Amino acid sequence: MKSTFKNSHQNRDGAMLPYVAVVIIIFFAAAALAIDIATIHVVRSELRTATDGAAKAAVEALGREQSRGAAIDAALRVAEANNVAGAGLKLDTNKITFGASGQRDDGSFFFEEDGTPLNSVRVIGERTNDSPSGPVGLFFAQLFGLSEFEPVQSATATRLDRDIALVLDVSGSMSQNGRFDALQNALDVFLLELNETSQREHLSLTVYSSEERKVQNLTPDLQLVRDAFANESPGGFTAIGRGLESGLDSILNDAQARPFALKSVIVMTDGNQNRGVSPDIVARDATPAGVTVHTITFSRGANRGLMETVADIGGGIHLHAENDEELLEAFQTIAKQLQVLLIE
Repeated sequence: MKSTFKNSHQNRDGAMLPYVAVVIIIFFAAAALAIDIATIHVVRSELRTATDGAAKAAVEALGREQSRGAAIDAALRVAEANNVAGAGLKLDTNKITFGASGQRDDGSFFFEEDGTPLNSVRVIGERTNDSPSGPVGLFFAQLFGLSEFEPVQSATATRLDRDIALVLDVSGSMSQNGRFDALQNALDVFLLELNETSQREHLSLTVYSSEERKVQNLTPDLQLVRDAFANESPGGFTAIGRGLESGLDSILNDAQARPFALKSVIVMTDGNQNRGVSPDIVARDATPAGVTVHTITFSRGANRGLMETVADIGGGIHLHAENDEELLEAFQTIAKQLQVLLIE
């Protein structure tokens, strides 16, 4: 009797082994496929980044050099500096096209290949069999008859006119360690950078300490902005939110505000908000009004966390400068950022 039971138990164990083997195979196949799926998502993200960067670099070079050749070279260089599936992306120069972009009455954008004025570049980034970089090989998916992945991304960048509100800190702390002079130099660099662009910017200037003061309404004459700031001196507390409110008002309501111009506010501070409404509260009004808010913090005493939040809410970028040279670079970087827009 015992022998019969033992044999029956062994038979059941033997019968289960094929099922266990199948389950193990399915488990490992699913895990392997998940790895390839993750690879596909990463490659798509990398390709988007490389293609966007190439389009931005191309249109920046187009405006700066007034040369299609320079634009193509910039696109190729930036694309190859970005890894896609472990290798720099190589572009097909026939997939870099030039044209004109504009904004429709509903706020959407269009791209017209070979249109005029020439202000836009479209770049198609590919990892396909017909592209210079070739397809992306898959490893585990070959078990299911899929050996390659062929992603394609398109990006179009354009240079459009902007209305810009500068909001600058003239509180008492700006008198320390030559910060006010550094800001004056950074403003000069910013204005010179805008002067080099092919589009026409309208610029306003608000300064703030304990209160805000709009010292220059929107104007296409950048020299007026430079002259207005030359009359300022540091003193008082730090009402960043009030300054941002004034900047938003200028690009939305000044007589020179253009309804279809892209709108940006740049807020610079070296300290902490300590008077009036907080700038993160004010920034919530920016996006619904179609305004991008960029922020610059200067010195270790600045509240970087708050201003990073303001830029995040306002859909802009935040840059921090520890010294005079980095402040110049921050204003120059934002000036270049203002010149470029991805529309696709």
